[in-house]
Amino acid sequence: MADGKSKGVFVVVQWGYEAHEAFVSATKWQSIIAGKAVRLTVRGNDGEGRSQWEYWNFSGGADGDLCVEYGSDGGVGWIGNLKGATIVDATEEDA
Repeated sequence: MADGKSKGVFVVVQWGYEAHEAFVSATKWQSIIAGKAVRLTVRGNDGEGRSQWEYWNFSGGADGDLCVEYGSDGGVGWIGNLKGATIVDATEEDA
């Protein structure tokens, strides 16, 4: 087992019947918590086995907003407060 040192976090939200997650590096997570606007592009899936791009938009810090858009048409899968998402610490084994 690794020493358990954090490499970042997984941010998990759900829409439809699917959970969607994004890995956020420790450096990016610190920027998000500090209130900087961060946009991540993540390969996800559409719930029917097809891959799609997801765009994770963080703003406003730990109490701020998260909006996850998907596909080329700008659909919104999840929007809300970051506190409404599940945050899971990522150790070296996970990342």
